[in-house]
Amino acid sequence: MDGIFSALASPLPFIILISVVITVHELGHYWVGRAFGAAVESFSIGFGRSIFEARDKRGTRWRINWLPLGGFVKFVGELQAPSDTRETTDATPVDTAPAVKLVGKPYTDLGPMKRLAVSLGGPLANFVFAIVVFGFLGMSYGVPQSTEVAVKAVVSGSVAEAAGVMPGDVILAAGGRTISVASDVNRVTELSAGEPVKYRLLREGREVTVQVTPLEMEEMNPVLQMKQKVGRIGVQLDSRPSDLRYLNPIEAVGYGVTSTGDALGATLNVLRRLVTGKEGIDKLSGPVGIFTLADKVTDLHMQQKNVSFFEKLHQLSFSLLQLAALLSIGVGFFNLLPIPVLDGGAAVMCLAEAATGKEIPEKVHRVGLTIG
Repeated sequence: MDGIFSALASPLPFIILISVVITVHELGHYWVGRAFGAAVESFSIGFGRSIFEARDKRGTRWRINWLPLGGFVKFVGELQAPSDTRETTDATPVDTAPAVKLVGKPYTDLGPMKRLAVSLGGPLANFVFAIVVFGFLGMSYGVPQSTEVAVKAVVSGSVAEAAGVMPGDVILAAGGRTISVASDVNRVTELSAGEPVKYRLLREGREVTVQVTPLEMEEMNPVLQMKQKVGRIGVQLDSRPSDLRYLNPIEAVGYGVTSTGDALGATLNVLRRLVTGKEGIDKLSGPVGIFTLADKVTDLHMQQKNVSFFEKLHQLSFSLLQLAALLSIGVGFFNLLPIPVLDGGAAVMCLAEAATGKEIPEKVHRVGLTIG
């Protein structure tokens, strides 16, 4: 049964992840635009032919399309890229219905700062979604308690040995990040290949700081069965088994904010390494990479031995929710980049208009959209 379920469900995690994250993003734009009184022409999930659509009392056309690899919200009067044919393909009965009066004003009637807020609404919604998901995981699945992470062994000839790391050292912080569990150390080290990292250690009752530059190594991820380049310093860590603590709602908010901030920091680090040439473009995951990851995570949980079907689903839900939060952060962050077709590009235009007091010519907008 598990094998059949895994085969049938293979595309589902990918479809659900993409659809949820993009819908959250577009809803962010939608609600901010609505708050400022902008008329919304359509809100679509996916591309291509519509499989469901309806109009609400404000005249907005809501669509679910057959290809669930994106989505968009279109405000009345909003410019589109010349190649954008999202609204012109596959006319449906709703298209031929009597004209419906849209409630609100054209997007272009909004001031530059309001349009800036609309542009930032999508990424903000992605970050809030991640905070909520991480908080929910902390309440429902619990979080490991802070433990003592010690160096169990140091590989002879390693960069850690050369820097003075010794067996028995307790790692208090790595790269400026306080250490709670061994995975914290691994995360900082893996993302810092070729760059010096300061490790704050506790040795025989006194604090010692050492600087180690992790070596880049290509390893097979035993969980995902994928090769990846990571940083290694040559130590074996040891930490006591930790209990899980289930957070209350207030603690969950703080945990969600901290986890989202950590993920954003890791994303910034990857981008910085890409810009400086220390990482290859293969470090970024497109739709195919996300599908592969979701598929492998599903297989990993559903093919476990001596674990009940419902326990597998429970563990799979945790992993997919965590992946959804991380994907949402990635979508929010990269949409903030100052590229014309992204929210960051629109934000730059709004700021330029607000700073100069002059409206950006439509021709400039169209050139930017065409280039993007």
